[in-house]
Amino acid sequence: MQTTIRAAVAAVLIGGFATSAGAATISFSNCAAGDGSGLTTCVAGASVVDFNAGPPPAGYFGNGWLPTGSEPGLYAAPAGDATRYLSVPAQGGSGTATRVLGGSYNYFGLYWGSMDAYNTLAFYSGSAMAPFFSVTGSDVIAALNLLGNQTSPGSNRYVDFFFGPGESFDRIEFTSNGYAFESDNHAVANVPEPATLGLLGLGLLGAGVARRSLRR
Repeated sequence: MQTTIRAAVAAVLIGGFATSAGAATISFSNCAAGDGSGLTTCVAGASVVDFNAGPPPAGYFGNGWLPTGSEPGLYAAPAGDATRYLSVPAQGGSGTATRVLGGSYNYFGLYWGSMDAYNTLAFYSGSAMAPFFSVTGSDVIAALNLLGNQTSPGSNRYVDFFFGPGESFDRIEFTSNGYAFESDNHAVANVPEPATLGLLGLGLLGAGVARRSLRR
């Protein structure tokens, strides 16, 4: 069973390129916090969208399904996830879903299923037409032989993105150029800068990742 996201993003995305030297600390959640499943955020106080209500949640636009289970050639449930999740694209060979937030945040987390090289996650700020930071599945996991694996714990992970001082986002894009970009339990929050997070017991595994070059 699936629900489709079909609304178009409003033309509020007007403006120039972001000039911030985007960077993020990326980590894999590795704690018993949250609901104990390992499929959701460990960041206390984060706002989480789990997609379980069915209709597209407020702020999500574009091309995507909210399915349960798997459909060969279309989408595959993230490992261990028996609930609804976001799958991009909805149909065809490529697509993008966008989340427009009601404020600015410096933390985002998602349970990313079967991470792949053609999955791209991009962060925007204000009216910029270009992201200040973006990554693909292959940027996040170094073991390329795991890319696209639907069952391996190595390619189905809860991934956290922590941004530094002066770098926050208010819009996120999920793009896939194949079948598909599956994710669940999207979390946002404002947290202390990454350099202090270890002192707060979050157990970051993270490594700083410089922003991807924008090519025209």
